[in-house]
Amino acid sequence: MLASVAANVTLLTALLYYYGLLRTQEFFAYFRVHYTLLGQTADEIFGRGVNGLLLPIAMAAALGFGVLGVIRTLRHRLPKTAWERLQRVATPIAGVTGFVLIGLTVPVVLEPGPFRWLAGLPGAGLALGVVLLAAAWHRLGAASGRRSRLSVAEWVSAYTLVAFGLFWAVGDYAQATSVRSAYETAAALPSKPAAVLYSAQSLNLVADGVREDVCAQPDSAYKYRYTGLKLLLQSGGQYVFLPASWRPSRGTAFVVPRTDKLRLDFAPARFTPAPGC
Repeated sequence: MLASVAANVTLLTALLYYYGLLRTQEFFAYFRVHYTLLGQTADEIFGRGVNGLLLPIAMAAALGFGVLGVIRTLRHRLPKTAWERLQRVATPIAGVTGFVLIGLTVPVVLEPGPFRWLAGLPGAGLALGVVLLAAAWHRLGAASGRRSRLSVAEWVSAYTLVAFGLFWAVGDYAQATSVRSAYETAAALPSKPAAVLYSAQSLNLVADGVREDVCAQPDSAYKYRYTGLKLLLQSGGQYVFLPASWRPSRGTAFVVPRTDKLRLDFAPARFTPAPGC
């Protein structure tokens, strides 16, 4: 039991990290920022993984718990002859269903383009198909009076295929949800707080809607002020700024190193900067 729990926890941890990593890549690629510039920590990647997969994992666990509960209830409620008859009927159905689910993934592997809208379903179908086939195989062996357990090699093969299907599903789901999340973030930029960036030196931030003001005070610690910006992220010693009017077709993202020569102020979304700084 401990080995089974450890294996599944390890797989779940790997899936969460994989999803978080892909989500990080796809999300920032939408803004044309390479994620390696940001120095994302494992905590941040895991956080995105948990945030994105929490609902799908909870739904899958609830569905599995419900199915197992129904099976256990039928096993204890039905007479022995009725239970055995139900098993004889359900075993070939499970085997055929598993074979069909696995077969349906073949055209997706050969030509994935037309099936992009089925994000996560092909991989999940492969994993479920392998589980159904393994269960049917196990039941057929038990019904024939032969070895009722699958060999170690068979279990390892089945577990590997299930893991492959889950990683496939997570990869597709991460790509779809990350692009949608990035799109929603871009659409909500006008309502986010305005970021006012002060710098001791000119940063040459040039984009539509971004304004550079030179401070008039000769003894000012920060000689330049930049307005018209929105802060997208601070991570790994880097700021990522977007112009308030950022658009996918023409927007520019600014990656600015975080130093003691910079200062950030935040103001309401419709903030109008004062003439002088």
